[in-house]
Amino acid sequence: MADAPDVSADLEAIKKKFSGKWKLRNSEGLDEYLKFIGLNFVFRKVATAASCTVDISVEEDKIRLITHGPKTSNDVFNLNTELEDTDPVGNEMTAVVTFEGGNLVTNSKPRNKSKAKETKVTREIIKGDDGKDEMIMTVNAGTLVMKRFFVKQP
Repeated sequence: MADAPDVSADLEAIKKKFSGKWKLRNSEGLDEYLKFIGLNFVFRKVATAASCTVDISVEEDKIRLITHGPKTSNDVFNLNTELEDTDPVGNEMTAVVTFEGGNLVTNSKPRNKSKAKETKVTREIIKGDDGKDEMIMTVNAGTLVMKRFFVKQP
């Protein structure tokens, strides 16, 4: 667990690097991932066809991720602190979000004998071919790797 000065510095870095509105450009492996976690065919088709945006902000000592899409979520959490969460199909999970090597990393595992799959989500910022910031969200679940590519909105 990081001490307070490290968390403050990490939150400032996250604010500078990740804050803003991110619009989904494309996904790789989304249908396979949704099938793996148990989403039925109809909902998978809706999810893979839908647009999505993510708003990321740092508010005092907390990080907020608001995802707008077929299922809207508003997640608020402290860095390096275990929290109770659910996966996209509602299975109970325990998660910890850390800041590692300049990336936001969420490690989640099932809780209360749920059917959730152990998952690691890594969000990283890169410069796109056009010089604009892009966010790559890589989801590792079992042997599956799913990637979602977002572009920062003005």
